Amino acid sequence: MKFLCLFIITFITPTMTQVQNPTIHYKLGISEPSTHLFEVEISFENLPASEKQFDLMMPAWRTGRYVIFDFAGGVQEFSAVGDGGKPLRWNKVDKQTWRIETQGRTLTARYKVYANEFNSRTRGLNDEHAFVDPASVFMYVEKFKSLPLEIEIIAPMGWHTTTGLDGVQGKTNRYTAPNYEYFADCPIEIGNQKDFEFDVEGKKHVLMIYGAGNWDEKKIIPDISKLVKANKEFWGELPYERYIFMLHVTPSSGGGTEHINSTIMGTQPFVFKNPDRYLGFMGLVSHEYFHTWNVKQLRPSGIRPYDFSKENYVKELWIAEGSTDYYGSLFLVRNGFMTPEKYLESVASGIQSERQRPGNRIQSATESSFDAWVKFWRETQNAYNSESDYYEKGAEVSLLLDLEIRQSSKNARSLDDVMKTMYQQFRLGKSGYTVDDFQKVAEQNAGKKLTSFFQDFAHGTKPLPWEQYLGYAGIEVAPKDTIPKAWLGLQTGGPAGSVRVNRVAAGSPAYEAGVDVGDEILALNGFRLRGNDLQQRVSEMKAGDVVKLTVFRDDKLRDIEVVLRNQDIPSYRLAKTKNPSSLQKDIYEAWLKTKW
Repeated sequence: MKFLCLFIITFITPTMTQVQNPTIHYKLGISEPSTHLFEVEISFENLPASEKQFDLMMPAWRTGRYVIFDFAGGVQEFSAVGDGGKPLRWNKVDKQTWRIETQGRTLTARYKVYANEFNSRTRGLNDEHAFVDPASVFMYVEKFKSLPLEIEIIAPMGWHTTTGLDGVQGKTNRYTAPNYEYFADCPIEIGNQKDFEFDVEGKKHVLMIYGAGNWDEKKIIPDISKLVKANKEFWGELPYERYIFMLHVTPSSGGGTEHINSTIMGTQPFVFKNPDRYLGFMGLVSHEYFHTWNVKQLRPSGIRPYDFSKENYVKELWIAEGSTDYYGSLFLVRNGFMTPEKYLESVASGIQSERQRPGNRIQSATESSFDAWVKFWRETQNAYNSESDYYEKGAEVSLLLDLEIRQSSKNARSLDDVMKTMYQQFRLGKSGYTVDDFQKVAEQNAGKKLTSFFQDFAHGTKPLPWEQYLGYAGIEVAPKDTIPKAWLGLQTGGPAGSVRVNRVAAGSPAYEAGVDVGDEILALNGFRLRGNDLQQRVSEMKAGDVVKLTVFRDDKLRDIEVVLRNQDIPSYRLAKTKNPSSLQKDIYEAWLKTKW
């Protein structure tokens, strides 16, 4: 009898507990697209009777962008009802949390969200289409984040939905997700977008395009397919059953964000027939798709799992983003989109950029990663002078680490092997990784300790010894210009016809003369400036020349004299050495997948 009771408790109680799990249903309404207002409803049924209040929270950030947003600021007309539609009392307890007093076993919250931020890839709605990153629109209850959910989309007549979420069989515009984290990582497009389906390596893929332009799916799809195959060969598998390449084609679109089984990218309408601009577009595709493994599966421990309520501090973004940036370009070379010569030109440009940026001597790659939440995405006036860039610096450190491993292992191992091992050891479902984990795997492949390398270039701010490491692949670094160029040390932009200073490099002639960010330069030596006139005129001068800049600062006219000097860091060219060793040739060929 005791055994029978124990059996009942052991095997029936879990079933009874499981029955108590609430069901969660989201509904997204779009009744008046021109108002930019989404209508959101969240329903919970079978709530625990013992709990008398629940906190509905709006995420503070979205995946792929490590900065705090103001998603809650777009919420309006919040209300909540319980059993039988009875209104429930609620109040806000902080900027992103609505606390609801429950009565009974059901709860339905309703609110609207203002959405007109397409270019930040968060939430947007107009009379042509809608885009939803779920983290920017849908609230959640922390204790229910691991539960499955369903969403129903009520779209205007003639609109359809494209998303990586699984559809509910037999029901239009109904989708499911195994938990909130997965849901938040599946963006949704609703409108008259074009969906082009294609198969690669036995898996379903979709190229979704919103917007008009000179794009041609018959060219884009084979090129994307080539990258899919290359990544399958690199990583060994495709960690999804269906993948969506979302593309917004509008005059103001740009950039991209990776997601669990999709990516949302933006580009301008007429880039597809220009070879250089199309190459840039394919670079964006390559970068975002590589993220399918590196960051969506292989994640730093600080974002495993995501905490949507606050900052998730990590030191590994230079690996998650920087290494992805490195491989995004490298895959273009290895798969025939870019010539080795053009790739080396981009590396040469990166050398100049890395050496010119004062912030690289102040902030390390790991510090740039950790401070992304408070510095990198804020783009302050002094960012160039005081901060590194975990994208660029991470890509550069990754390149040097790749060549270090190839040299130390006599080309038997590379960063490719490190990434593959990391994926096997730390992929989604296992624990996240740290920089120390990454260093350990790199050392195993290099066959030696890499303590100095990581201390100097990942955790430290020592200048990168490009000549040494590129030399391992038989590449020589030399200044491009035989005659040094005169230099001001500033960058300008602004509306057409205006010359407004948006960057002044610390230690440059302009910096020492007192030129400031925000100054509008009207004239050089008494002659009016327009557009690119400034750089052109300075290029015709020499070191030691004194130039007078006439500027507006706070609507007050003033003259600033600047003494030009030769550019501190020259532009570079890379060339293959004339008498390479066999190891240099082997490294070059294995690195770029090309013949010497």
